[in-house]
Amino acid sequence: MPLTHEDISALYSEHSPLLLRYLMRRTFDAQAAVELMAETFATAYEKRAACNGPEVGRAWVFGIANNMLLDFYRSGKTERRAVDRIGLAVPEVHDDDLERIEDLAGTAELRGAVATALRDLSDKHRTALELRVVQERSYEEVAGAMGVSEDVARARVSRALKKLKGVVEDAVPVEVIENV
Repeated sequence: MPLTHEDISALYSEHSPLLLRYLMRRTFDAQAAVELMAETFATAYEKRAACNGPEVGRAWVFGIANNMLLDFYRSGKTERRAVDRIGLAVPEVHDDDLERIEDLAGTAELRGAVATALRDLSDKHRTALELRVVQERSYEEVAGAMGVSEDVARARVSRALKKLKGVVEDAVPVEVIENV
């Protein structure tokens, strides 16, 4: 049974705080998180007939949010196509709002945990991660800079990312991860 307008409103009322926290912890940008959330619910409203009922609504909305997040990662900006099409007014986010969102998302604690995890990485894993992720070098370039094979460079980056992923997942509520 497709979702109704009321179902979308209920999903928003019930899950928007958790979704905002989820998006904030992945973007570290409160304004982007608010815009992504607005676009997520605007898209959900537009495509509500595609959902198989309110009982799967939460997972469906988080799936839409993940797609929006992937687009954000690729382009570095939020899109507002669905928001514009349905005429949704995205609330203006003020400095106090931004601070409140950051507090609710626990980003300061998460940043601290990630910084500690980075410090705890071995020098070779931290260097490989920095070259690949921060400096955006190819694996071939990482391998050359470190004097190792490309397979070793890939393994070091992979292990470093796995450790950081564990830190982030430990800091994100299980119920969010399970529904994505």
